[in-house]
Amino acid sequence: MRIDKAILNEINENTDILNLVSPYVKLQKKGKNYVGLCPFHDDTNPSFSVSTEKNIAKCFSCGEGGSPITFLAKIKNISFDQAALELAEPLGIKLDIDRVEKQQTLKEHEALNEANIFYTFYLKNSKTGEEALNYLKNRGLTLEDIAHFNIGLAPKEFDSLYKLLQQKEFTDQTMENAGLIGIQNNKPYDLFTYRVMFPLSDLEGRVIGFSGRSVDNKEPKYYNSPETFIFKKSEVLYHLYEALGDIRKQGFVILHEGFFDVIASTKAGLKNAVATMGTALTQHHIKLISEYTKRVVIAYDGDQAGIMATYKAIKLFERTNLRVDILALPEGLDPDEYYQKYGAVKYLNLYKKHLVDPYEFIYETTKKELNLSNLNDAAALKDATYHMVKNQPVTIKEIYLNKLAKDLNVSTYSLSYFLTNETKTIKVQPKPMVQFPNKYYKAENQLFIQMMRNKEDAIRIDQALSGKFVCDMVTFKLRNILTIKYYKSKDEFDKDAFIKLLSKEKDSEALTIKFFEIYYSNDNRSEFKYPEATINELLGVVINVNMEKEFKANLEELKNENESYQKTAIAEVIKKQIVKRHTNKKKGESS
Repeated sequence: MRIDKAILNEINENTDILNLVSPYVKLQKKGKNYVGLCPFHDDTNPSFSVSTEKNIAKCFSCGEGGSPITFLAKIKNISFDQAALELAEPLGIKLDIDRVEKQQTLKEHEALNEANIFYTFYLKNSKTGEEALNYLKNRGLTLEDIAHFNIGLAPKEFDSLYKLLQQKEFTDQTMENAGLIGIQNNKPYDLFTYRVMFPLSDLEGRVIGFSGRSVDNKEPKYYNSPETFIFKKSEVLYHLYEALGDIRKQGFVILHEGFFDVIASTKAGLKNAVATMGTALTQHHIKLISEYTKRVVIAYDGDQAGIMATYKAIKLFERTNLRVDILALPEGLDPDEYYQKYGAVKYLNLYKKHLVDPYEFIYETTKKELNLSNLNDAAALKDATYHMVKNQPVTIKEIYLNKLAKDLNVSTYSLSYFLTNETKTIKVQPKPMVQFPNKYYKAENQLFIQMMRNKEDAIRIDQALSGKFVCDMVTFKLRNILTIKYYKSKDEFDKDAFIKLLSKEKDSEALTIKFFEIYYSNDNRSEFKYPEATINELLGVVINVNMEKEFKANLEELKNENESYQKTAIAEVIKKQIVKRHTNKKKGESS
């Protein structure tokens, strides 16, 4: 059930918008209103305005904000109903608790928070902590970094945390429910010993679990809290709560695999970074991300395992409307290693110059592992590329058809199966019964190229040839579609628009293949416009095709004729045709 509109209006009207906004935005009075830098996007020119008269706070650049309830929901990343409840309570306005569920802070949350305080204190105030601090410093972390990320240390002793929490009157059941202790033979013990501790938070900033990194390289290297009713590893992203404001400002999230990658990005100034904590990306993670942004940069490790994990992530993101970019890390390094080796400036530069789309990432990483002079490897690249683009729009197919043809040093025509959605051999138009010398087909193709380049020439060429002079039926159909359908509404030729038109035809497959054969032929490599004389000469060649047809038909008739008298008559006709063909050929050579 929704909260009654009258109650919402009462909450908004009785909430002082200036007092509400001031803790989050530094405001200056300007006329009737107050202005400041927008907290919802990367603002350099104050565009966030607070009107006490209208009791609203809104950015006139990105459009975020609004009423007190809307502002609070956005700024604290909570639901509209939760924001309404939070503002209603100090006003004494009663809301039906069944309608608005506020997440309860449980004893387990309190135990986890106490554990976090203990771990951070122990790291900085114990002999064992000195060893762990040296480890962290060797990983490039300063004391400020350690404090910022609330990093701690679990002692070597098996029951240090248990004893502390017991003194604070937490029950064994609460500690076990929180994933802090185990119980064996009725004897409690700490689940984490001698590990650098990374606290994991929910979207309200409460600690819900830990991930511990062994200091002495004891296996497993990372150990996470067990699954509990408040901690589900597949539904939690490390640093998301802390990064939400920057994700909103920057308009995208950086997705890493590990904690140290997030720390490296944050140190470099990219505070919109989160991590999957070494676990595989899940649909829950993606759903979580999509609630706060429409763009993701996947920045996994640059080694083979990281590349394979990126492939899997790309596959999952395919089902969403999110824009996905990939950070292509060189040298097989992970983000933290790259940051440590090259520093913040070069690390930031990666995000400016080395982001690629998923298609390019898959294509280039696949190609990198292959020797394309080996036919087996060439076939493997063809197969991988085909499966990558087979269900994609024709524009993407065409880009990779050209890219693959160039890398394999083959014609685009030989790869034209990219334009279909089937791996089987495509049905090619049957060859005509009568085959003509290549010059006729070449002239017909060159005339079609000129028709693409100039609408007026297209109309004149089509009128000159009409349906009487045809070498190839598919090219004839292309000519008709270009003049009758395409140029009916357009004056300039656009390849993509023409392909879209072909896709609506019954025999679109054969038409598209023939079009690509002509479009990517050597004759269409330059923008050179054929002069009038050349067009007339090409028309003459194609028009002579009918004479060629008669000549071929007479040869066939002579071959099948048994009567000697008829054979002699046909032979005389053929003799005259040969002379005429020879004369036309000499004219063509001299012109």
